[in-house]
Formats: sequence, structure tokens, C-alpha cells
Amino acid sequence: QALGMPLLVQGEEPRSELLRRFVASGRAVLLGNQSYWEGVDVPGGALSCVFITRLPFRIPHHPLEQGRAEELESRGKSPFAHLALPRAVLGLRQGFGRLIRTVDDRGVVVIADTRIIRRPYGKRFIESLPDCRQSQGSWMDVKTSLEAFFAEEEIGESVQ
Repeated sequence: QALGMPLLVQGEEPRSELLRRFVASGRAVLLGNQSYWEGVDVPGGALSCVFITRLPFRIPHHPLEQGRAEELESRGKSPFAHLALPRAVLGLRQGFGRLIRTVDDRGVVVIADTRIIRRPYGKRFIESLPDCRQSQGSWMDVKTSLEAFFAEEEIGESVQ
């Protein structure tokens, strides 16, 4: 709220009410988990930045995931390469898709998980994304890129 924008946090209100307030404000910060990646449509200027803290790998210890992994292993296949990675790549594409819903939408997706550039499989994530301008580096480098983009597109104010 120091930025002059309401801070809406998942769990404080029902999801539908948070989304209604987020869209109505036109300028708010909404903190939510992956559940906001599905069934959420916020076209226009209300959504200009999606910040992804972690690549969306599912929890491997979940019984259903373990069963699927065991089945793949029994066939000599890697559960990571044939199950976890493809699902996570698809999940990231879905998260990315929350931002650009119409031809007029503009915005930025920030992926804070360094595995996307430090792990060999990170290339699969990057290649799966729509064609767009990319930037990587320190937080200050990313901040500079964000400010330039927002100024170019006349979206919001400076990045704190």
C-alpha cells in the first residue's frame, strides 16, 4: 500500500471477491498461488505483471504422482522427463497465459526461479513460451527492464 495500490492477499477473502476487487481497482497487487492460473480472465490494464516465484512442478510425493512415476519407471522411462517436466512446462505456459488474453493486452512475466536458466531443462520452459522480449540478470537488471517496459507501454509507475 506504500505504492498507493491496494494489496489483496489470497485467503483474506473468497477468491471471487478478491478477483472482483482486483479488476475493479484497475491498479492493485494480488498475491495468490497457482490456483489463480486456472479459470481467471483479467483482460486489459488491471493485469500488467505476473510474478512467478517457482516453476510449477507438482509435489512428487503425492500418492497419485508416485503411482504414475512407478508405472513409468516399470517401463524404463524417466518420471521426470516423461511426467514432471512436461506438466511443469504446460503449467508455466498456463501461468504466462494469464497475462495476455487479448491482442490489446500488454504486460510482463517475471520468473524468479533460477532453475529456468541454471538447469539444462530450463531451455524447455523458455522454448515453450510465446515469442516475446526476454531479459535476465540481477534484480537491478530486471528492475531496469521492467521500468523501461512500463514507461514504453505507459503502464503504472516506477518499480519499487
